[in-house]
Amino acid sequence: MRKLIILVFTIFFSVIAYSQQFPLQSQYQFNYSVINPSVIVENNFTSIRGSFRQQWVGFSENPIATQYLSLYKGFGKNGLGINVFNDETGGALNKTGLSLSYAHKVVFSESELYFGVSGGAAKINISNISDPAIVNSEDIYPEVLFGAYFKKNDFRFGISIPGLLNQNIEITNSNENTLKRNLYTMISYEYEIKKDIILLPSILVKANENTNQVDANINIKFRDKIWVGTSYRQDFGISLFVGLDLGKLFSIYSYDVSTNDIYTYSKGSHEFTIGYDFNSNIDSTSSKISTKIEEFLLDRDKDGVIDSIDLCPDEFGSFRAHGCIDTDNDGIPNKYDLCPNLYGEINLQGCPMITQFEKNIVYNALNDLNFDFDKAEINYSSFSTLTDMNVLLLKNPNMFLHITGFSSSEGSEDYNLGLSARRAKEVQNFFIKRGVKKSRLILDYYGESKPLNNNQTEIQKSLNRRVEFSLEYHIYDISEAKTLKMKYIDELNNKNLNSDFLNFSKEKSKIDLSIFNDNNSSLINKTNDESIEEFLVDSIEENSEESIKESSEESIQKPSELTIQESLIEKSIKENSLASKKFILVIAVLSNKSNLDKYLSNSSLAKYILIDNKYYIFEESNDSKEELSVFKKSYSKESWIKEVK
Repeated sequence: MRKLIILVFTIFFSVIAYSQQFPLQSQYQFNYSVINPSVIVENNFTSIRGSFRQQWVGFSENPIATQYLSLYKGFGKNGLGINVFNDETGGALNKTGLSLSYAHKVVFSESELYFGVSGGAAKINISNISDPAIVNSEDIYPEVLFGAYFKKNDFRFGISIPGLLNQNIEITNSNENTLKRNLYTMISYEYEIKKDIILLPSILVKANENTNQVDANINIKFRDKIWVGTSYRQDFGISLFVGLDLGKLFSIYSYDVSTNDIYTYSKGSHEFTIGYDFNSNIDSTSSKISTKIEEFLLDRDKDGVIDSIDLCPDEFGSFRAHGCIDTDNDGIPNKYDLCPNLYGEINLQGCPMITQFEKNIVYNALNDLNFDFDKAEINYSSFSTLTDMNVLLLKNPNMFLHITGFSSSEGSEDYNLGLSARRAKEVQNFFIKRGVKKSRLILDYYGESKPLNNNQTEIQKSLNRRVEFSLEYHIYDISEAKTLKMKYIDELNNKNLNSDFLNFSKEKSKIDLSIFNDNNSSLINKTNDESIEEFLVDSIEENSEESIKESSEESIQKPSELTIQESLIEKSIKENSLASKKFILVIAVLSNKSNLDKYLSNSSLAKYILIDNKYYIFEESNDSKEELSVFKKSYSKESWIKEVK
């Protein structure tokens, strides 16, 4: 009778094995490395997993039993692992084996891709059941398993190919004993339903040339501790899960309720998985509980930023934005972000950067903007460059153009205020008539109240009769933007947090004066002329011929400031001889003649003077330091004024 039961069971198992040649696992997502070796590189710590399954308990005295033991560790972009398994059919057939695994990780900006391969050997044993078809009661054959795994945020996608070699098990003379190549495809997603409740659905599809099978799973994790879930396996039935996660240690138990024909003879299937992660970043259970209590007491809004460093302790916010709401996720809290709905640069207070190409369009438009004396109408000659500016605004609907009118001191104060307003309004109307919304054209005027100089000479007066443009991604004026930034810095300092990230960076080979919104003298106020001179001498002497060429090319670029005066210093100043000048606007200093020759070969417009064995290359000269200072405000490159003795 016993031999008959074994024979019947073996025949039944053979039918099942035709579509399912590899051991079943209900808890594959908790020990996924068994069917996909690529995941062993996911973490940089050692992990151990053990899975134990008894299938169709009660069908026979010896139910199907499967055991897996896995040990693996990630080493940066590489991972190594070992698997040991034993699979008993409960009848005549059992299989044991061992395999080694290797995996490699490819890291992208927002995702990761893993590749892995597992290779080893398995031994099959068949009990003596007096079947003349069995010519060999045991066989050792190689096994190779390939896998790939894609990970992005909370999404996972994996494929693996067990039975890659299509190996024939030579236990009979038949060719039907081949372990067929299978394709396993797994998709999972982790979704936070609400705080402390995580939903983890997953699907595993197993397929070969003859058939396929689908496993659908839904697991829920409560308070990062307790697992419950269920799954459905095609042709077999449903499973129920329950588990406990203690940080480094976890365990899962599942019970399978069979719905196929064998259900009448069995009491279901049991599976148990236990795992341990040697992860030093995970504290013990008691430490984690203590940490949770501390976070609860000191983090009122539960956003992960404790109150002592949370700029918005009663508002659930972003960790990167110091606990405040950050709509565009650029690291600047909304309440201090000049562009709260646009991802921007930290050093631009949350606004996108204006490119050099866009700055040049503004420069050209301002340089060509002309009005007749005592008139508000724009000269027709200015239309071309203003049209370029108009096209730029139409192509960039998030940009704002600040238009500010000024005047010189001739006439009454009220008349000059009205004249500056009419000129600014005329420029605004130019863009409105060509499709730019009025709300994007910020208008302001000051008359004669904000002169660039003392309005004594005709040159100074011409500089004060001007319209200024400022191209921005926000509507704040300079003073408002600075006030907002200072409030942000003060609040960071009050929390003892670093505010250096709000300071503008300075590269050694370049001082960009255009980053200051009020005027270029703010840098000079902090850095004396001699220190800048030493800085430029060092940077030019250390650089190669290519650097010198780059420096010379920059010296002839158009200014990059967004605010440029309507009129520049008259050309007559440039035409005066150097002998009558006492001040020069220095842009570079060279210490030897060879470097000077290289510089001059790349810039035919360069002018220089030899002082104390140093070659001072200058952009402009004047016998009036005051007038040269006015010119310097319209020149955006690194420069300083030096008196020529």
